[in-house]
Amino acid sequence: MYVIIQDPTTRKGPSHEHSIFSSDRPSPRRQGRGVSVAARLDIEDVLRAGGLTRFHKRAVVVTGLAWSSVALEIVLIGFTLPFFGALWGLGGTWLGLLGSAALAGSLLGSVVFGWLADRIGRRRIFQFSILWYASFTALTALSTGPEILLSFRFLAGIGLGAMLVVDPALLAEYLPPQRRGRMMVFLDFFWPLGFLGAVGLSYVFLVHGGSNGWRYLFLAAATPAVLAYVARRTLPESPYFLARRGRFDEAAAVLERITGQPVDPTALNAIPEPHASVRELVGPQLRKTALLVVGAWAALNISYYALFIWLPGIVALGKLGLDPYLVFALIAVAQFPGYAASLWLVESWGRKKTLLTFLALGAIAAFSFAVASSTPVYLASIFFVGFFNLGAWGAIYPYTSELFPTRLRASGFGLAEGSGKAFAMAGPFLFGFLLTWTGGTFWPLFFVAATMLAGAVIVATLGRETRGERLS
Repeated sequence: MYVIIQDPTTRKGPSHEHSIFSSDRPSPRRQGRGVSVAARLDIEDVLRAGGLTRFHKRAVVVTGLAWSSVALEIVLIGFTLPFFGALWGLGGTWLGLLGSAALAGSLLGSVVFGWLADRIGRRRIFQFSILWYASFTALTALSTGPEILLSFRFLAGIGLGAMLVVDPALLAEYLPPQRRGRMMVFLDFFWPLGFLGAVGLSYVFLVHGGSNGWRYLFLAAATPAVLAYVARRTLPESPYFLARRGRFDEAAAVLERITGQPVDPTALNAIPEPHASVRELVGPQLRKTALLVVGAWAALNISYYALFIWLPGIVALGKLGLDPYLVFALIAVAQFPGYAASLWLVESWGRKKTLLTFLALGAIAAFSFAVASSTPVYLASIFFVGFFNLGAWGAIYPYTSELFPTRLRASGFGLAEGSGKAFAMAGPFLFGFLLTWTGGTFWPLFFVAATMLAGAVIVATLGRETRGERLS
């Protein structure tokens, strides 16, 4: 027999039968005297009825370990560039290239591996990407000159880009829809942990590690990624991907593992989608969505990387006697309440409103940072820039995951991350250009504020609300 489970979280409208679980796991041929006709429900229904389980919590932790590694990688470069400049006598051009190398690699990794994840499956890329990243991060410690260092940073960035694409796509396809938004934001709580780890490791190895401290720093940065690779091997393929490819037995087995309940493969209903073209992303149906995603991700990437890669220098130019390690720690601490606010708002208020509001308030905080003339205002502005900018990052991941259909979800993230990293490379360059051209920090910081405001306008103009929508 089959058990019909009513979802208590349905918000509005008439009640629906959201999922069925078989009590004895029949064979694929069994129809059950007609009951399976009422049971023709899709993956979304099964996950909704199953609710949040121990599997989901473990999946978030496993994915979060990689998220911490990515944050670690990105923050480290801001602290190591002065050491590379002193070690090899590098000027601003070389340091700019080294600072952007991982971002350039990430652009390539996002696009290529996002497309591959939609073609061959999420799980293979999920495992491969972090091993690739860990390997080249560790090899960075063996660099003997800027050319080799540049190559290793670029190659490590390819793995980084692949993780940024496939991790949220896979996690979104495990989660029950009524909890998807908050759990996707909760993933971002691991980012400030990596941020704090980077500050601590940089202080230990760069301040107290001697002339080879930077080498030990990159070896230490690779260690969490290696551990995460081992943990990632325990997670299965996406049930959405399997069902859309007609592999219903495998999809049912994964759903049983996720929900802890037996699932009849003959009860699953999904339209097979064996082929998908990335050209659909710019086609009539998804063109507006693609413009929204590119614009919003560009605004966040430009503002984040322009500000945080240059922040140690900004603090020094501020002449307020602040320790850059202390400032970075303050920003990391600010990210936790920012993510917490985003976690609550994406479900109670909506994805679009949360992202729009955080971008707009982040712009105001960045402008306050630009005009700050006292230490209290300076520190408060830094705190709120971190609060709203990183809170916006928390909102954009569940939003992006719900804007694209399953057959193009990883490719959609590839478009988001790839275009975002292309703009991210331009952000630090433009910030540095304005810093040199104007001789002060006001116009570079005003540029950051204007970029976030532009992102808010794009979301307000092109965005639609996705809270409560079914994954297609």
